[in-house]
Amino acid sequence: MKNRIATGLIAGLLSLAGAAGAQAQEAFGLAPVFADHAVLQRDKPVAVWGRAAPNSEVSLSLSGGGQILASASGRADASGVFSLTLPQQKAGGPYVLTLTDSGGHTQTLQDILVGDVWLCSGQSNMEFALKDATNGGGEVAGASNPALRIFDVPRNSQPQPTTGFAKATQWQVSAPASAANTSAVCYFMARQLADTYHVPQGMIHASWGGTAAQLWVSREGLASVSEMSENLKVVDLYRTDPKTALANWKTYTDNWWRTRDPDFAQAGQWSSPKFADKQWPSLVAAGAWENSGIAALKAFDGIVWYRQTITLTAEQAARAVAIDLGPIDDSDTTWVNGKWVGATDGWNQPRHYTLPKGVLKAGANVIAIRVLDTGGGGGLHGAPADRALTLDAGERIALSSEWRYHIGADIRTVGAAPTAPWAEAGGPSVLYNGMIAPLVPYTLKGVAWYQGESNAGDPALYAKLLPALVKDWRARFHAPDLPFLPVQLSTFGTPQDVPYESGWGGVRDVQRRLEQDDKRVGMAVSYDVGDRFDIHPTQKRQVGLRLALAARKVAYGEALKLGPRPERAYRRGNDLVVDFSDVNGALKAYGGKDLLGFEVCEASCHFASAHVEGGSVVLPGAGSEDAKSVRFGWSDAPILNLYDAADLPASTFALDIK
Repeated sequence: MKNRIATGLIAGLLSLAGAAGAQAQEAFGLAPVFADHAVLQRDKPVAVWGRAAPNSEVSLSLSGGGQILASASGRADASGVFSLTLPQQKAGGPYVLTLTDSGGHTQTLQDILVGDVWLCSGQSNMEFALKDATNGGGEVAGASNPALRIFDVPRNSQPQPTTGFAKATQWQVSAPASAANTSAVCYFMARQLADTYHVPQGMIHASWGGTAAQLWVSREGLASVSEMSENLKVVDLYRTDPKTALANWKTYTDNWWRTRDPDFAQAGQWSSPKFADKQWPSLVAAGAWENSGIAALKAFDGIVWYRQTITLTAEQAARAVAIDLGPIDDSDTTWVNGKWVGATDGWNQPRHYTLPKGVLKAGANVIAIRVLDTGGGGGLHGAPADRALTLDAGERIALSSEWRYHIGADIRTVGAAPTAPWAEAGGPSVLYNGMIAPLVPYTLKGVAWYQGESNAGDPALYAKLLPALVKDWRARFHAPDLPFLPVQLSTFGTPQDVPYESGWGGVRDVQRRLEQDDKRVGMAVSYDVGDRFDIHPTQKRQVGLRLALAARKVAYGEALKLGPRPERAYRRGNDLVVDFSDVNGALKAYGGKDLLGFEVCEASCHFASAHVEGGSVVLPGAGSEDAKSVRFGWSDAPILNLYDAADLPASTFALDIK
């Protein structure tokens, strides 16, 4: 989950540049997303494209019961590419889709259904497999459903848009074998919609764990986001001059640390073997630092320095070739005896750095690591056994589990570190290019989107990226009113006992405001079915059902309410009042009359008493002139009890007081 894998080695850059060459020409036939068992979108003209003989006449027909139900014809261009539009059809099937060209080629696809098609995308909570969900075994065993079809897009990170997939893939009829490894959230949503409307449902699943939103937006779509300009420049440069791009990127990241980290000037000292670190306290690195028992780290997101001294013989120092540190959450920069040996961005990526010859010496050697955590757990969270020096013959010298540490700047000061834009699943647009572009412009009913954890280090940037993604996909799929269904981030991390600035809270509010500002967006709230100990909660069925409810409102036009949403916050005498909309029946507080998680922000934020009053929440005595805003559930792992009569939880939020 969390942030993207990134390392910046020149060899990787050069190999990726070589892979960005011309794509192989496809043979005659429809685009790879059209295959046996596919679902075509009902009640809309359907875009169909592919390749044929250059300049040939092309004909397409949809037939069933011995009759041609719809047809289209046109001409391929000089390169053989064609694009046709089938007239809209009512739900039904199975049908046969036949393509011919004047060169004598024919392609026939069997068992085609007409129904509703959903694109499900995001990071690991969308990728999370059905077999791993709560009661996964039973759900998989009961997955046989001829009206539900599954298309899983293979992972593919590409520097430029592609027209094909990384490997052969196909539409599959839902069955235990085909459903087990597909997206649990998408499956539960699609199954619920099939049961509700008795119409075939097609689910196209394209997700990749640990990826940020900017990876999923096209190059053109990112052009409107000024914060992405430096990344886009270096991506454009690397296609023609990768060595210069690498040098420019190192200059950029060095400047980023210089301007963002208040302790940047201390880095040379704190990474040096000459620095006396005995005044630094110690911790045992055997999990996230939030679980270390150290009060100052309980809810800390930001920079923490680690230092350790290891004593070597002359022979060991001469033979050591690499250092392994296990996974580090999220970003690290590592020095040995003051010499930089590597940097990686990726919370679950094991660190393995080659040691420059002569960097180690007989006697005491110092390992220094600067760790930046952008949200959730942080630090050297792998097993202590993962950390060791490796010698040239493969022997390992274990590092101690005990480290000296120093707490640096918090995430509000620093923000998320930049990711090398040429890294696999790390650069802007690379997943749009490899996983979404081959689907464009397949005719869709809507999009379900579960992502945001990897952008929690910079909610302000996410506030630009998420609307840019929605606008971009609507343009690419030629559907300006395409319904978009985000999942508001679930729960993960340490519950709050004092108010703090939560990146996850910020991302949730971006998702809420997207829904508030766009009537074709419907959000599924999920924090109450999360797991503060596991970033991948297994209660995916409830998330899928809430997405289906949002789809029924936004995509199918039913008069439904998705759960309490804040409308406005204002003073009433000495009190503060928050009005809610989208409430089924009445607001209710589980576990008593007092509501949890409300904060009033003046110069700083503090918890406030709150209770339900009709369709509003009242914060008695909190309406001072100094009060500027009200927050609810502003935590990585909120514990809240505000619901409505349909058992739907209230969205978290931050609202200015009017």
